Formats: sequence, structure tokens, C-alpha cells
Amino acid sequence: MLVSISPSSRNMSSQSPITVERSSLSGDANVPYPSSLPEQLLRTGSSNAANNGTDKHRPSSASITHSGEIRPRRSVTSARMSGRSSNSSLSLVAQELAQDIALADATFDPSDLLQEGLEQWHDRSISLQLLKKSRSLLLSRQPSVATQTSSSGRLCRFHDVQDGGSFSDGLRHRNSSRRSDSSILDTTTVADKEGDPLDLSQNYRSTLAVAPHAMLVHVVLLYHKALLKNGLVDEAKKIADVLSQLEAAEKQEMETQLSGMDLLLKDGLLKYMQRVHPHLPPIPAQVVKFKNVTYSTTLMRDTGYESLYTKALECLKGPLKESKIRRVTVLKGVTGYIMPGSLTLVLGPPGCGRSALHSVIAGRLQSPGSSFQGSVTYNGKNVKEIKHRRLAAVVGPTDIHLAPLTVRETLEFSRDCTQAYRARHYPDELKELAEETLRAGLDLKIEFNLSMMGLKRVSNRPVGSPLMPSLTENEKHRLSVAEMLAGTYAIYLFDQLNNGLDDSLTFDLVTGVRIFARVRGVSVVISLIQPSSDVFDLFDRIIMLDRGHILYQGPREDALPYFESLGYVKPKHVGVGEFLEEVTTSEGLKYLQPGFSRLDLDGFLSAYKSSDIYKDICRVVDDPEVHQEFWVKGTHPLGVSFLQPNNGENVIEPVSTVVSSISEKGGSLLESSMDHTCKVQPGDEVVAIGSPTDMLKYIKINQSKGGLILDESQEAVRLQLERPLLEVKDQLIDKQFSRDYVQDPWTEFKHLLKRELQITWRNKLFLYIRSAQVLVLSFFVGFLFFRVKNDADQQDMNLVRGIFFVSLLDMTLFNVGQLPALMEQRATYYKQQSANFFRPGSYLFSKIIGSLPFSLAEATAWTIIVYFLTGLTVKEGGWHFWVFYIIVVLTVLNGAAMVRFISSIAPDLVAASSTIGLVVSVIILFAGFLVPRFKVPKYWLWAYYINPLQWGVTALVINEYNSKSYSLLCRDVSNLANIPQCIGRPNDTIGHAYLAKGQFYTSHHWIGIAVAVLLGWLALLTTLTYFALAQIRHMPKTRLTPRIEARIFSEGNLIVDEELAKDSKRLSQVPIPVTLSWHELSYDILITSIGKTHNILSYISGWAEPGDMVAILGCTGAGKTTLLNCLAGRKVALGRVGGQILVNGYPKLQENFSHVSGYIDRLEAYSPFLTVQEAVETSVSLQFGKKLPWKARSEFVKEILDIADLKHSKKMLLASIGQSISRAEAMRIGIAVELGRNPSILFLDEPTKSLDSRASSLLMKSLQHIADTGRVVIATLPTPSQKILSAFSRVQILKNGGETVYFGPVGNGGDLIREYFEAIPGTPLCPPNVNVGKFAIDVIGNGVVDRKALKDYALEYRVSDLALRNHMQLQRLRHSKGTLGPELVDQGYGATFTAMGLEIFKKMQLYYWRNVNYTWGRIVSSVLSGLLMGSVYFNVNEHSSAGMNTRALSIFISCVLLAISNANSVIPQVVIQRQSHDREKATRQYSLLLYNISFTLAEVPYLMLSTLIFSFIFLLMAQMAIGNAADFFLYWFILFLMTMAITFFGMLLAAVGLLPQIAATLVTIFVGMWVATAGAVVPKKKILHQFLGIFWTNPLQYAINSLTSIAFYCDTEKPECLNNGLNASCLNDPSACPQCNCPRLYDSNNIFVWTQLKFAKSLNHARIPYDILALLVFVIFFRVMTFAIWNYNETKRRR
Repeated sequence: MLVSISPSSRNMSSQSPITVERSSLSGDANVPYPSSLPEQLLRTGSSNAANNGTDKHRPSSASITHSGEIRPRRSVTSARMSGRSSNSSLSLVAQELAQDIALADATFDPSDLLQEGLEQWHDRSISLQLLKKSRSLLLSRQPSVATQTSSSGRLCRFHDVQDGGSFSDGLRHRNSSRRSDSSILDTTTVADKEGDPLDLSQNYRSTLAVAPHAMLVHVVLLYHKALLKNGLVDEAKKIADVLSQLEAAEKQEMETQLSGMDLLLKDGLLKYMQRVHPHLPPIPAQVVKFKNVTYSTTLMRDTGYESLYTKALECLKGPLKESKIRRVTVLKGVTGYIMPGSLTLVLGPPGCGRSALHSVIAGRLQSPGSSFQGSVTYNGKNVKEIKHRRLAAVVGPTDIHLAPLTVRETLEFSRDCTQAYRARHYPDELKELAEETLRAGLDLKIEFNLSMMGLKRVSNRPVGSPLMPSLTENEKHRLSVAEMLAGTYAIYLFDQLNNGLDDSLTFDLVTGVRIFARVRGVSVVISLIQPSSDVFDLFDRIIMLDRGHILYQGPREDALPYFESLGYVKPKHVGVGEFLEEVTTSEGLKYLQPGFSRLDLDGFLSAYKSSDIYKDICRVVDDPEVHQEFWVKGTHPLGVSFLQPNNGENVIEPVSTVVSSISEKGGSLLESSMDHTCKVQPGDEVVAIGSPTDMLKYIKINQSKGGLILDESQEAVRLQLERPLLEVKDQLIDKQFSRDYVQDPWTEFKHLLKRELQITWRNKLFLYIRSAQVLVLSFFVGFLFFRVKNDADQQDMNLVRGIFFVSLLDMTLFNVGQLPALMEQRATYYKQQSANFFRPGSYLFSKIIGSLPFSLAEATAWTIIVYFLTGLTVKEGGWHFWVFYIIVVLTVLNGAAMVRFISSIAPDLVAASSTIGLVVSVIILFAGFLVPRFKVPKYWLWAYYINPLQWGVTALVINEYNSKSYSLLCRDVSNLANIPQCIGRPNDTIGHAYLAKGQFYTSHHWIGIAVAVLLGWLALLTTLTYFALAQIRHMPKTRLTPRIEARIFSEGNLIVDEELAKDSKRLSQVPIPVTLSWHELSYDILITSIGKTHNILSYISGWAEPGDMVAILGCTGAGKTTLLNCLAGRKVALGRVGGQILVNGYPKLQENFSHVSGYIDRLEAYSPFLTVQEAVETSVSLQFGKKLPWKARSEFVKEILDIADLKHSKKMLLASIGQSISRAEAMRIGIAVELGRNPSILFLDEPTKSLDSRASSLLMKSLQHIADTGRVVIATLPTPSQKILSAFSRVQILKNGGETVYFGPVGNGGDLIREYFEAIPGTPLCPPNVNVGKFAIDVIGNGVVDRKALKDYALEYRVSDLALRNHMQLQRLRHSKGTLGPELVDQGYGATFTAMGLEIFKKMQLYYWRNVNYTWGRIVSSVLSGLLMGSVYFNVNEHSSAGMNTRALSIFISCVLLAISNANSVIPQVVIQRQSHDREKATRQYSLLLYNISFTLAEVPYLMLSTLIFSFIFLLMAQMAIGNAADFFLYWFILFLMTMAITFFGMLLAAVGLLPQIAATLVTIFVGMWVATAGAVVPKKKILHQFLGIFWTNPLQYAINSLTSIAFYCDTEKPECLNNGLNASCLNDPSACPQCNCPRLYDSNNIFVWTQLKFAKSLNHARIPYDILALLVFVIFFRVMTFAIWNYNETKRRR
């Protein structure tokens, strides 16, 4: 059976009394039905989609003309299709389809069919057989027949377009045509062509059995219509009753499947709010007034980038250097008000003061150096006199959350801290209403927020971090909104609410907030960037800012008429938000009408202040009484009465402005409507009146004009009314709004502690790292000092002291790993504490108690392992063990407190790391281990006595050596040479003698004093941290860019901004012509948690030709970015990409394609310390090398900067992105850098995201100029304005699930897209002034709240004429090898090996030269470390054993400090460079080997300089290795090699660990083991032979052997001394060799210092050359391993 649908079917369906949205008829939509369409069109939509449609096989976009009105610039194929489709007729369509089928018959291959997987077809063989059967039918059919019938109903959509008519002509014809009753149902037989054409085929039952639901529904509707037309009403009613019953049963079934909040929200958000509102406590309405507010702050001027030279010059100039601070007046005398129940939209160009206005209204002006004048009042009270933080909530543009917490936990914490009204306060009615939700243990408000914000699906998902993302950017932003809505406030302020959101999501968010504001009576202020018209229409009032002045404030409906009165008219194709953002700028000139003069800033300001709108605002603000203004609109009857004059005449006269009564019959003003900000009551006074099309007329400021005139002939009326504000008293309201904090301190602490434990426990990686760190090092230390003897031996007793020092030092350093996490959480603390979520003290103590279990676990594990493995004393009941444990615990707590304190005072992570490094250096130096107390200079004794580590070591030494394990008396020692401390102390125990010799305290009381000192430090650090958390706020610094500075300080002058020239730009380098086509593209990901795959893209096809601009549109989650990445070959697993991608007809090979493609990556992926021009020059040089002369390269760079509009930004560093460089400029910079590679195709992911209208326009102009040069531009777009959409030649629209719903031309302002969708039956018409892109995405289903599409538009597209034409074009492209362009071959690198090396070397050197924080910080650290070390070891006498050991240990500690600081500081640099390297490697710009070499060479000069500075200061002050220049430079060179080896080792660990936290932990573990086995803490001869392998693979020991040998070596075998053993008496007798100048130890039998040190430290001066060679081997080995790991990671990523 074939069903032919008449053109009037759509009209007949619309007249039917039955509306069926979903069919419940029986039938299997998954069973195939006859098809005559080749390949791609064999697929139909899913069964769900079929169920959603009512008239699937209606005529639609039969012939979408590709006319010249789309774009002046079109591709060749577009022109070819334009000519063909302009006179499209059904006969031509049939001929083309026949040719295509004939071609398929000749070259048919079943493998060419789309792969199965969409669950529409069960049996491919049936489809193939039906396809073959339909060919003869189609080929034999005449065009006239084709206009009436269609094989299996598939081609029935083609006949709507008349010969020579366009798509719109077909629409007009269809809407105007009417057919007779006899032609309602046309059927044609295909089984028997000779029979009556009205007879049904014999197999019609089987045909209906396999028909999709959509066709069955259509047949039923036609049958129902035929019955009505023929008077069979009863039969038609039976069908209607059956369908109604099916619909009711389906609705009831759906309701039974709903539960909890879904059931409560089934009737919509408004109905839900109206149901629960009566049971909720009222929110006190707040009338906010701000009068003559002037706000200024200090900003950093951008005076150019810093380098090592400029930084040094600044330091030399000191106070004479030029100030970079400039005071900027952000708001200038602004006046206005915010009313309860209203939504106010704040608009303005960049730098207008939007964020400052939000802060002023909320009373949050904390910027240092800022000044405020004017007044802000809440209900007549000054904002400083009330608890404004409890009344106003601010949501900023940045999304700051704790990564480990889930979405639900984030909202629950916000509720706990800001919501006094809880479930226990619910009245019985509300408990009954929310019974199911409460029974499940859920919170009503949390579930409401999750549903309203569309976060229910991800409610149990962690928020995630940039390195480990979990939520999308828009989900995080919605979470930021929901976080504040979880609390109860009277005023909500959203700064840049649509940051990162498309228009659909923004519309849904604002709609939800609007309903909430109306029902609960709260005030909402929202600033948006380029809002769409439908979003704009949701607001009540508008505030327009420019350069700190309010240029319009009033009703939203009056904004356009107001500017029209000034001569500025919004064109139809321009969005109202775009118009209002531009009208007061230089862009506003294009809106100025003839006969009006152009206004500058002063002109706009003067016009506003002379308007009635401003006068009425001043009236309200100046009124000493607090009145609530509200706005209503309605039609007659209004339902309210005013006092009427009784003159008996039928004339319209003024009436009183006071509402006298309200009608019991109701009226438009008494209805619950979103158009009313408040309900009208008797006694309300009208202050302004107007119609929907006219501006309000303000009565109260024009009293002389009489009273209120109501003209009932007007269709609608708008009123502004006012009433005295009534204050509400309630106990819960008092608790909620009259206190600084909602919770009491104890409850607050419990919630914070719970959150802290959740965060710590969720961060499994960090726990594993800390556990591994403690266990590895504790076992290492335990076995390194395994069973140290406690007999009378000085070296063994020194080892025991070494155990104490290493234990406490490691336990202190373990906490340093918490620093990055604390710095990351600090931003969240600032946000929540500024909103009075909690007290600083509660937060601090939750941190302390929350980390206590893990600190105790670390201390316990370390104590048990180390104490018993090393064999420390267990006598006297084991109390020595508990003393050790207590000291270790207090050390851990002090280390954590120190890290918390530094994290609270340091401005950033770099400064915090440097501060901790300096503090740790001081702690180590004055711990009493490296420098004994009697050797500490007097000016440093204070540091010794306040050092908590020293007190800890002292307590442990006293505890151990006062034990019975060391109770042997000195007189009983057989060999005093082994323990010289006993000499002269025969009655002391060996323990007391050791303590006395080392000038330690000996009494046990000092253990108590040490514990008290440690507790004092803990209390002091905690107190300081509290004050820092309460008082210090390190906010991001905002830089004043030259353009913004010029705009701000222009005042009333007219600003003419730079813009791209209207003429076409050119690029001298011609790209390779590339035609990209993608065929049946699919992509899936593996969800490891459930072990299943999820389809992101589903059989996507399309193409792009030279000169094309293709936009990819779709709702959030539709797969736009995934499709872009699949086409570009970036950031996707290429092995999971299905289908085929062709380049000029040849299969795409990523290695070759990367040479002709450019991908605009995230902004952080570009080398930060190159200027814009240098980045482009580097890109050009790497692409062309010497193949392009220098002059031509320079010209090409200029052209790129010109086409990207970057001439004024070319000297700015890329590191200034977000500060001096705006996001719009950053996007153009990315384009310019990629253009330097001369690509044939550019890929961009949401380039206009978060850009204002002007920035978006400039960007589109740049992209159009680029496309004009013959390049392809493919970009994803959120929801573009019509102006932006018109810039593209083609668009691919995706729906959820990654299916195509449209691929075709755009048309003028999206006309062709609109016509296509409107032609699909059941699709509503696009309203005027509504964005076409927004309309299309809304139609297919999108938004925060899940919507159901009216139809399956993917199916509609697949069976459309447009899809057929696209399919034929794709087949041509598939067989077009050699005709569109050359095949891409691997050309290797663009530049020669030498040119690449020079460019990479130059880039890396510039990176280090301008990376002031890193290079200058390292130099400053070297200076400070050198001064510190030199001052401590200044003139230490080496002629005593203690002096000798002290000087020797100074070399050891200097190596350790340099090693730790350099290894840790280089890790972040590798992470930063990795982002840039990954991008450049993906484009095959250079060899990885050259990159590795350049990175190495870039580190060398700065390592040389920093070690030279340190060596010079330290050696000069310590008087070591300065006997001759050779010794000094040899010492420096070895120190440089050691530092370089450890630095490169840090790079290696950064490559292995990937995450900085892992790399930093690995550094701590390895450096800790190297420190212990370097021969200083444990002499080589005391190291167990099992650990000698670590000793010989330890770069520190090679450096210490050489450096100590250089510093102390003296040739004692020379003739003047021992004379090669011939003068043995010289060893201890100086008089035996008076000419010998080698230093001796006067307290150790005059033995040579070198001899004693060589024996004690196992030194070997002759080993120096081998040590140097070993260090060089380490350097090379670490770099080779780093290269190998980078190469492995790259290979793995490619797979």
C-alpha cells in the first residue's frame, strides 16, 4: 500500500479535534519498511522519535535553494547546487535519484551502507531487497506520477515544490492550497499497475504491519478526517475516544513512573512554587537604593612585559622606579534602586563597571586602595548598619568549587551554612506534600535546585578540577548559581550569568530564577554578555552602563523606544542585547537614523538625566519613606477599580491614582502572571501608565497633568504602582537575617569537619602518595640505621642523633606536599567566607582536626617502623618510646601549622613555595645537627633557640642518652679513643658525657620544656593563621589594558574604536586547496564504571570546500566539540572513530593532515613568554624555514597580524591572557599563530563564547577574511546571533545523541534554516526577532529542564530532499580523487633541522629570560641562601673537630638545599611547557629531540648564574675554596653539575608523574634517600652493604666528595709534610715539619684536618675527575630518559 499525502494534509491535521503527540498504536517501528533511498537515507529515526511525531511524511525542505543571498563568497559546489536547485522540480529530483540508484546498481556494495546500530532496522536483507524492488518502480515512474505518489511514502515530501519554485514558494503553495473531499485519501497500487489506482494492494496488511508509527498515526488522522467530511461523526468520535483513552492511559502511566521531586514538578516549576510557597516562611522584602555612588580603585597599568634585565633594573632604581598603579573611577555618581520581585538586567561594554555595581549593591567593596562615596540603603538603613551579607548573595563569573565534593554535597553544605529553615520546621501540610522526598532522606530545596538547574543527572558526580575534569564548564556555572540558591537571601546578584552558557541554557536559568523571584518576592540583578532577545524579554528593568555612568535605567519595554527617541533604531536582524551593548559605543553609529545628531557619552548622559525615567528614579531614591515599586501589565477588564468622578457624561476623564478596590470576578491584574512583579492590592498608587508599545508616562512627577486616564479602548496597559513597604516579623527570619552567621560555632564546626574529612578521604591519590611517602622513607631510614649499636662509640652515637634529625626533618617536610591543595582551596574559602557561610575560626579548627587523624597515622607508622628497626631503647617500661612518639606527633602538627600559615599569607603558590624553602633552610641550619649550639654565631642564636626542630631533636637526644642503654660509666670504657667525650669525665655515663660534650641539656626537665615550646609554636602558628584568614584577602590583580584605559579616561570624548577595514584582507602565502568530507562519522567512549560504551556521534556526514565557513550547532552534550575534534584529529582516541574522513577524496592520514590544518586550542596551550608577534614569527619560521626569504616571512607576519586585528597587541606577552589580553584578543592570537603555519583549514571550538557583541563581530570579520583567502573555517558555536550565523556558508546542527538534524546552507540571517524547519509538519513557526539558531535548537529539544522534541528531526532530515542532495554531493566527493586537490603526502618538517633548532632554542631562551618569577626567583633565592649560609659559617675555625665537621657539613647542606629547591621549582615549568609542547607536537612543527636539547640548553645559563652567585657569596664568607681561582671555579663547576643533574631529575619525575603532586612527592622520596646515603648523615663505612647500590647511584655523594675534597684538601704527602711517608712523625707533631702548611686539629692530637676528614667521610681527592664524569653521565642519562618518556607518551597518545 502506498499513501500519497496531499499538500493540504498539514492544514487538515491542524483542524482535527484530536491532537496526538505520541502514538500508542500497536506496531513495531523497528521493522523495516520499503525504501527507495540509497545508502544514508535507508536509516530512519528511533522508535521514540517516531512516537513523538504526528506527521512524519509531510513535504518539507524539498528544494532549499542555494541562492546568492547566502553569502557573496560561495564554494564551487555550492554554486553548482545553486544553479540546479533554483529551478528544481520533482522530475529533476526523480531523475537525479534514478541516476544515483543506477550508479548504485552498477557499483553497489553492501559495505557502503551505513552500519547498523541505531536500532531502527532489524534485518538488513529486507531493506536491500526492498531497495531493489523499488528501483524499477522509480525508473519507470513519470514525473507527473511522482507528483502524486511516492514509493512507501518516502518521496511524498518532494512534491510540494513546484517547478521553478524555491523552498519558500513551496511553503506558500502548501499553505494556500485546498483540495476537494474526494482527494483526501489517494492510494496507488504498486503490486498491480494495470488495476484500479484506488484499489489497495493485496499485501496492504503486511505493509501496515511494518509501517512506522508515524505513518500509522497519519493514516488514522486522514481516516478520521475523511469520516468527518463524509458526515460519519459517530464513527469519527469512536476513533477520537479511543485515542483520548490511549493518551490518558499513557499520561497516567507516565505519572506512576514519577517519584519525589519529579512528581512534584510534573506540572511545571511555577505550579510547584505556588504550592509550596504558602508553607514557607516569608523572606523580608528589601528596597535597595543607591544614590550618587562614586567608586574608585587602583589597578595595575600594563607598561610592557618584564624580563630579567628590567627586573634587575627595577631593583636598582628602588623607590625611583615608575609606579604601575593608577587610580580608576569605576562608577561615577550612579543613582538607582532595586525592587523586590523584579529582575534587573545590567548591560554595558567591557570596562563599563558592571561587576563594581554588583559589589556596591551587595555592600562588598574589599579591594585594597579603593574609595567609596555616596550611600547604599536597604529599606532605608545604611548598608554598613545591617547584616548585608545575610541579605545579599553574589555569584561571580568564575566558578570556584572544591573538586572532591559531589554536586549534591556542595549544595548541602551551602544549605547548612546559609539556610535556617530546615525540614524539622516544615508544617504538616508541607511534610505531607513532600512526604516521599523526605522519606528518602532528601532535602526539598536541594532537590528543587538540582531539578531547576538541570544538575540532577550529575548530582552524585564530583565537581572535578582542570587536571581531572568531571563536570563541564556550563555544569560548573549552573552549580555556582545553585549553590547560592540553596540558601535564603533577599537579593541575588549574578555577574555574567551566561558566562560559558549558550542561549538556551541561559534562557532556562533566567526563567527558573524569574519564577523563584516572583513567587518568593526576592530581588534579582543579573549582568549578561550579549543576551538573546528571548532572554532579554524575561527581565523587568534594564540598567545600561558605559564608562562608569548609568545611561539608561528603567522598564525593559521602554529601552528601545527610549533610544529610538534619541535617533538610534534597532534593525530587525540585530538582537536587542547586541543593540544595547553597542548603541553607546562607536559601533552605535550604524544605528543612527538620518536627521539625528550623533551623541557622545556626555550626550547620552544628559539625555538620560533630563528624561522622566530618571526624574522618577530620583523621586523614589529621595523619598525618606520606603515604598515598594512594582510593575504589572494586563488587558481589560483589569479587575481593579479607581475613584471615578460622577459627571454623568460619556467622556474619558482623569481618575484617582489610588486603587480603591479589586473585583471579586477577577481581572488580568489579579491573575498569577509572570508579567506582574507583585499582586495589586487596594491602596496601591499608580505612578506611571503606558501601553505595551509606548513608554510609561510618569504621573507622580507631572502632577499638573491631572490624574490617571484609563482608556478601555486600548488592548493592553502597563502600570507602575507603589505601596509602603511592610516589614515582616518572624523568629526564623530573625535567625536567618539578623545574625552574622546562621549556625552557631559548634554546628558550623561539625559541618566543616565533615566536609574536610570528605575532601581528604576522596582525594585518594593524595592519600596514596602520602602513605607511600611515609612507608617508603620510614622503612628506608629504618633499614639504613638498622640496629645501630648503643655501645661506647662516638660514630654510632652520632648515627643515633642522625636518626632523630632525619625523622623530625622528614615529618616536617611531609606536610609541604599539602601546600598546593591549600592554595587551591583558598579561593573557595574567600568566596564562602565573604558570603558568611562560616567563621574563620571554625574553618581553621576544622582543618586542624580534619587533618589530625592522618597526621597521627603518619606519626604512628613512622614511629613504630623507625623506632624498632633502628633499635632505639625499649628499657625502663618503654616510656622513651612514648616520648619519641609525642615529639614526632608535635613535629607533624607544627609542620602542618607552618604550611597552613604560609598558605594563608602568601599571595600565590610561587611565593608560598619560596617562603617555605627559606623557612625550611633556616630550620635545618639551626636544628643543632649541622651546626652545634656553640658554633652558632651570636647574631643567629635567636634562630637557634626559637627553632622548633632544634627543640624536638634536643628532647629526643636527652630522652635517648639518659636511658639505661647508655648508662655505662666513662671509667668503664676500655677504649676512650672511640668516645673522646668521656675524656676528663670518668664518673659520667657515656650518655651524659655525649650530651655534655655537645653542650646539650642533660636534665629530663628539658624534655618538658621542649614539649612546651612545640605546643607554644603550634598555638602561635594557629593564632597567626586565624588572623590571616580573617583579615588578609589575596584577590587576582586586574590589569588596566591600554584600550580599556583609553576608553575609561576618555570621559565625554567620542571614542572611535579600531575595527577591521571593510575591504578584503589578503595573505601572500597560498594554501593547498583542501576539500574535507566526512562520511557516516561515529564516535563512542568507554564508560569504565559500567563497562559499556556510549555513543557521542552517530553517523554524521558533511563537507567543507575551500572558502567555506561551516558552523557546528547543537545543544549542550550534542557532540559539537567531539565532532570538531574528530575532524581535526585532536583530543580523541582515533581508534574509536568510525566512518570515513576524506581529504580531496583521499582517506585522511593524521600525520599528513596536521601539516595543512590549524586547531585553535585552549589559550593556555601557547608558549606564554613570547610576544604575539614572536609567536607568529616562530610559527612561520617553523613552517617555511629558509624556503621563504626573510623579507617574505616578515611580510607574511604583518599580513597575519593585520587580518587578525592584532597590530596594537603585537608586543604583549601571551602570558598576559586574562590580564592585559582579553579573551577576544586571545582567540585572535590563537588564530594568528595557527595562520603562521599557512593552514588550509582552521578548526575553532566556540570562538565567540563569553564575548560581547563587538568582540564577536570583529572575530567574525577576521574569520571571513581568512575564508576569503581560500581557506576552510570550521567552528562550533553555542547559540550565535543571526549576524554571526549569517557569516557562515553552511551549518551542521546536531541533536542530543550526536545525530544530524540539518546540514545545509545558512541563508541571509538563517532564512534557509528557518524555512527548512518550519516546513516540517508539526513544527511551530519561528517567532519574529527570535534567533534562528536558538529556534532550531529549541525545536529539536534542549535546555536545563529536559524537553521532548516535537518530532524526531534526525529522521526528518534523513528522509528529506536536502539529505538526498547532500548524499549525492557526498558520493561525488567520495569519488573525486585527483579533481579537488592533490593528495596530502608526508612532507616531514617544514623547516630544516638547523632552522628548527635555532627557532626552538630562541623560543626556550625567551621563555626563561622573561619568566621572571622563575629565573629571578631562583637568583634571589641563591643570593639569600648564600648570605644565610655564609653568615652561619662565617670564619668557622677548622682547627677543632667540631669546627671541621661543621664546615664539612656546610657543603652537604648547601648541596641539599640547592637540590631540593631546584628540583621542586622546575616541575611547574615542565607542566606549563607540556601544554604548549603537546599542541606543537600535534602539528608536527619540530622534532622532539630538538625540543629536549633546547630545554636543556635553556636551563644551563641560569643554573650557571645562580650557582655562581651562591658559590661566590658562600665561599667568600665561609673562607673555603678561595685559595686560588682554579679551586673556586672547579668548586663552582661541580656544584653546577650537581644542581643541573638534580634539576633534570626533577624534569624526569615531572614527565613520569604527569601530575605535579606526584612529581613533587617522588622528588621528596628520592632526595630523602639520597640525602641519607650521601655520606654525611651516615658515613659510607656505616652504610649497610645492601644500600651501597643507592650510594653509588647517588649524584649527591659524587658532588660532596669532590666539593669537600676541594675545600679541605691539602697534599700531606708533599716533601714539606709527610714526604710520602718518610716523615711519619709529622702526622701528629707539627715541630717535625715546620714548613708544612696543612691545617691540623688541635683538639685531636694535632692530626691533619684532611687526614681526619678523609678517614671519617671516606673522601678521595683523586676521584674528582671521575666524579665530574659521573655527574655528566647523570645529566645525560636524566635527559635521555626524559626524552624517552616524552616519546613514549606521545606514541601512546597517538594510539
